[in-house]
Amino acid sequence: MHDVGVRPGAAAPLNIIIPMAGNDFEQADGAVKAEMPVGETTLLGATLEARPWWSDAAVPVFVLRDRPASRRYARDTLLVRYPTARIVWLSDTSGGAAWSAAAGAALVAFADAPVVVDLCDIMFDSDADIAAIFAADSKLGGLALTFSSRHPQYSYLRIGDDGRMLEAREKIVISDIASAGVYAFRSVAVFHLALAHSLQNRTSLSHNGLLFVCPMLNGVVAHGFDVRTLPAREVFDVKIADATLAASV
Repeated sequence: MHDVGVRPGAAAPLNIIIPMAGNDFEQADGAVKAEMPVGETTLLGATLEARPWWSDAAVPVFVLRDRPASRRYARDTLLVRYPTARIVWLSDTSGGAAWSAAAGAALVAFADAPVVVDLCDIMFDSDADIAAIFAADSKLGGLALTFSSRHPQYSYLRIGDDGRMLEAREKIVISDIASAGVYAFRSVAVFHLALAHSLQNRTSLSHNGLLFVCPMLNGVVAHGFDVRTLPAREVFDVKIADATLAASV
């Protein structure tokens, strides 16, 4: 497998990892969550392809469990719609989305580019240029797309007066700054530093015994980098039955 070049004139490359190995991904009827109809597209199309950093130069890495429904979805949809995609197959459930994302990091195409982990289950508007934001600030180690909420379904970030993150917690309402399920790390190296911090602090940073991506941002800060937030606007989350989550920050 060779690294993929960037076409002339394309935006700076990003590594995009989409974990799809959770217990809620496959449905009882053989469908998968990502193909849920959303208007004229699907949940995956309405999230991943609507992100401002998405382009035809992307080399997305999908992480799936090795099960019939996911195999069918990968064959019939992912590799047809995204022919440059790379897929990591897990033989069993992982220890949480952080572990699944780490499996995906093994197949990223751009060794020195930022890593975006997108859970692809929350729709929102954004104009963020993630590659440019990292390029402009050498102290920046992580970014999170956020919106205003206090619903216990979400992960939360606590932000200081200077705009830098102080703390991130999974499913614990420590502020009104909720994660929209998209996290960016300066590089693969910073991503792994953050994962190691979660492992070393598993007791305080795990949720129901699992490690998730949002608390990894604590590790970015622990290693001397800044973490900042970017606004996710017009948020719509299919996981929440009360679909009145339009918000702006």
